[in-house]
Amino acid sequence: GRSWTVSMRVSAAMIVRNEERFLGDCLASLKGHVDEIVVVDTGSRDRTREIARAHGARLYEIPWPNDFAAARNYSLDQATGDWILWVDADDRLHVPEGVRLSELLDDPRLAGATLTLEWQRGLTPGTELRLFRNDPRIRFRGIIHENITSPVKAVCAVEGMEIRSTPLRLTHVGYEGDITHKHERNLALLRRAVQEEPDRPFYWTCLAETLAALSRDDEAIAACNRAISAQRQLDLLTRRAYGGLAYQVLARILSNEGEDALPILNEAIESFPNECDLLFLRARALIAAGRHEEAVAILDDLVATDVDRPVKSGTSYDRRIFGEFAHDLRGIALLRLERFAEAAEAFERAAA
Repeated sequence: GRSWTVSMRVSAAMIVRNEERFLGDCLASLKGHVDEIVVVDTGSRDRTREIARAHGARLYEIPWPNDFAAARNYSLDQATGDWILWVDADDRLHVPEGVRLSELLDDPRLAGATLTLEWQRGLTPGTELRLFRNDPRIRFRGIIHENITSPVKAVCAVEGMEIRSTPLRLTHVGYEGDITHKHERNLALLRRAVQEEPDRPFYWTCLAETLAALSRDDEAIAACNRAISAQRQLDLLTRRAYGGLAYQVLARILSNEGEDALPILNEAIESFPNECDLLFLRARALIAAGRHEEAVAILDDLVATDVDRPVKSGTSYDRRIFGEFAHDLRGIALLRLERFAEAAEAFERAAA
């Protein structure tokens, strides 16, 4: 195995472009927790570079390579720390009192570490691998929605190392408000991604979600079907790692168009039995089909869920499917079952 330095230095690494609105607060949140900040600017036309310099960041400028992994890997190449914390300008780091990153990561068995991620106000927290050894074998993959987890796991497998959770937390604020510009920016990259890797369900799913957000439903349905078809070729464990988002997008579009989404949801839940979004959509489809008792059973479980406990990596849920949406839907099902007192209580909880 490899030998690691004992004195743990941490480099924060990020790529930016026109981030003057967010960058200052991000860099302030890193102060005192990392040993250096590497900022790679890919063509800003605002005060982004000036803000980076004012906060003492090591600033680099490159033309936008039209590839998120390539840009992020350039930032990793400039980092001198033993560990990398990768962040975006619209992330905010929260470190509990008394916790020091250098001590947290000072374990030769450790190759990577996760933290709690709050993607957006109103979503449940998730976890994400944001800390990893500064090792040339660990580099981002993917021209968009780039991934670092697989390379970290590969190092773990070779070196007999592990990934551990930490008490750190990141809040992501960039998805608040109108994000149509992000969808439009991503569309061309996603079309390229599915051409380059047509058998990878992840990219078809991301393309479907982006098209649906832009109200291009026919194209979104076609992309969903490609994602689902590609997923069916995978073993169950790999399929579950991809998640059930393609089914969710398809079910929502079908429901909104007044079509029966139950068959596709039943198929989805066979592969993803614990996906709360799918269960909520199935409850809604069951009510539309007049199967109210089954819907109530699903909704009873959803409203009993602890929404503040981080769920598996990469997954966040709209809190309302455990709260107001679930109670309201439950009220409808109970009303149709003529369980009026319980329905009234459910509607009151939804209103509260």
